[in-house]
Amino acid sequence: MILSDKKIRELVDKNNLIENYNEKNLQAVSYDITSSNVIQVFNRVLGTINLRDKASTSLANKEITIDYGYKIMPNEYILVKTKEKFNFPAFLTGHIRPRTTFSRLGLILSDQHINPTFSGHLYLGFLNTTPNTIEIYPNLKIGQIIFEKIEGEVTEELLYKNKIDAKYQNQNEDKFISPSVADEIEAEYQRILKRISEK
Repeated sequence: MILSDKKIRELVDKNNLIENYNEKNLQAVSYDITSSNVIQVFNRVLGTINLRDKASTSLANKEITIDYGYKIMPNEYILVKTKEKFNFPAFLTGHIRPRTTFSRLGLILSDQHINPTFSGHLYLGFLNTTPNTIEIYPNLKIGQIIFEKIEGEVTEELLYKNKIDAKYQNQNEDKFISPSVADEIEAEYQRILKRISEK
């Protein structure tokens, strides 16, 4: 069952469902989510990124601030951190949907599913499929979230907050990594790769 505007507002008031809530973003059966001043861009990494190696995957991208906007180049993919923080109860799930305006423009928002008891900001993928440069900036409506009530009770150990591998729970809360630090990490990684290749 998809929640109506009245039910969304009720959960915001009673359960703090959406932090940084803006009444103007509330729609009939959804809520418009907005961009923060933080995005993740992708590094050029020598060699192959091994999906089983956390050190390798952690170097794939870095966070930067975009207080004055960011130009998404043709065929570039970025992750945009939401201004809103979400606090999902155990009986609720969510789904991210793109804005029609962006889809028609050729800026594609990745679909995303939010698990019950997830808490944190979302990082949403944007792909510029056009031959044009597109500028994004903070406080821009970038998509919409639909809330859906779960039928039945979820097994306690399967709730997102109880999963050992729930790596996106409260992701990067007050842990912004500056581009210079990310560059240092990448440089160290490249030195390690070079030593390995010389053996």
